[in-house]
Amino acid sequence: MVEEKLRSRGANPEQLLGGFREIDKRRRALIQETETALARRNELSKKIGPLMGAEKKGTLSAEQKAELELLNAEVLKLKEGLPALEEQSRAADKELYDILATIPNLPHASVPVGGDETANVEVKRWGTKPEYAFTPKPHWELGEQLGILDLERASKITGARFALYWDLGAKLERALMNFMLDLHTREHGYTEVLPPYLVNAESMYGTGQLPKFEEDLFKVPHNERSLYLIPTAEVPVTNIFRDEILEASRLPVSLTAYTPCWRSEAGAYGKDVRGIIRQHQFQKVELVKFAKPEQSYEEHEKLTALQKTCWSGSGCIIAACCFAPATWDSARRRPMILKSGCRGRDCSAKSHRARTSRASRLAGPTSDTRQKARRERSWCIP
Repeated sequence: MVEEKLRSRGANPEQLLGGFREIDKRRRALIQETETALARRNELSKKIGPLMGAEKKGTLSAEQKAELELLNAEVLKLKEGLPALEEQSRAADKELYDILATIPNLPHASVPVGGDETANVEVKRWGTKPEYAFTPKPHWELGEQLGILDLERASKITGARFALYWDLGAKLERALMNFMLDLHTREHGYTEVLPPYLVNAESMYGTGQLPKFEEDLFKVPHNERSLYLIPTAEVPVTNIFRDEILEASRLPVSLTAYTPCWRSEAGAYGKDVRGIIRQHQFQKVELVKFAKPEQSYEEHEKLTALQKTCWSGSGCIIAACCFAPATWDSARRRPMILKSGCRGRDCSAKSHRARTSRASRLAGPTSDTRQKARRERSWCIP
């Protein structure tokens, strides 16, 4: 079943796992050899102690002196060999970690099977597609004519696929963000956080962006290590509790954050990138839930329903789609994406996403009273 699920994500199990079993076997053997050597050293030390005491008192016999020399020689040999064993064990650990970091979570049973977006399934639709007696203008033309969107100057300032918002365009962007944050914090019980916009590699591994999607990230050299501009607020917010154990009584924890986001969109070559679609920088509001595993899918449905309320009264047609697993990053189990129509485009643009993910890279060990946190995520893009 595991291999079948991996193939549904477009992965080759044999290639993905590589020499995992052999490396794990070697690692276990090294650990056992190290522990045996340490135990033997401790055993010898207990024998050496009394002999050294006798030597200090001058009561050590010739036979005991020969025994002490043999014991010291064996301890020295063990001491010299231990660093090499420990180094080999660490190297095997790293090899295993590198393999494990590439293994994605297994898709939920309800997820459609497919290798690209053509396999995505529309689960539900709200609203009716409007009919016009004229050809609607695309948003980039309307934005320019209204004096609220300036792509040409943004390109001059930075480069392609950046946007400059003027006057009412900037005010609208800010108003939408405030509306989303106020809606979620005042009416739905979310706590607002303002996270860092730069994160370390550990955070990117925690949410599955690394190692698979490194080419889509903006890396910033910083002293002896690199940081990354966040591709979504999901990364810093989900990592808030990384390597921590949450009390089960505290769950669910509901957080929301507004941040700018940066993506290189390396895979967008040849796709429609006109206007503010597939921008290198954009702003959005993120929702993150930490929930008990047995309640995660219930909370996921709540997130999807909450996202729909963000569009209530907008007059936009909304479609909820369950995405095929081969199009996700490695952390996802069941991503649900809400789409709305873009004026002047024949396709739909993503507006909201709700994703269910396991938190194996983020949470500490479980116990009877403390549960491993599972993350539930969604985000809103006005």
